[in-house]
Amino acid sequence: MQPEKKKKGKSLKQRLILKSSLVKETLSEFLGTLIMVVLGCGSVAQAVLSRGHFGGIVTVNVGFAMAVVMAIYVTGGVSGGHINPAVSLAMCLFGRMKWSKLPFYVGAQFLGAFAGAAILFGIYYDALTNFAGGKLLTVGENATAHIFATYPAPYLSLVNAFIDQSWK
Repeated sequence: MQPEKKKKGKSLKQRLILKSSLVKETLSEFLGTLIMVVLGCGSVAQAVLSRGHFGGIVTVNVGFAMAVVMAIYVTGGVSGGHINPAVSLAMCLFGRMKWSKLPFYVGAQFLGAFAGAAILFGIYYDALTNFAGGKLLTVGENATAHIFATYPAPYLSLVNAFIDQSWK
């Protein structure tokens, strides 16, 4: 009987290394967008749920700026740090990215944003339900939906909103 020879297999580190650049870039965009949403919308949640006692317009702006900086820092070396489907589309239009990558980037960015919002919702769930009296509202003084998305001001008409956004 011969002694068993040890198989010279790959180490765990070697097996976990991603070979495909598209997979790396897609995961990078997912992670970057997730980071931006968790940190940026987290600063909004802190300001809203504390009713302005622990944050305001300045902290929200600084929070979102830091969120974007962190997201670009994390993704910049791998995928270019787009973290936004509009940026990815612009890169394709100007020939700086292949069109074949666009669906992967956009899909990863959408999934990253939803995952980030879900994480934030989980972190702040008790505060959200307490703030709104057990209901999750989109309008009113106890509305919490604007933490996760933007809404026009109640006084703004559809025409004025369109003109305001198209002339900037």
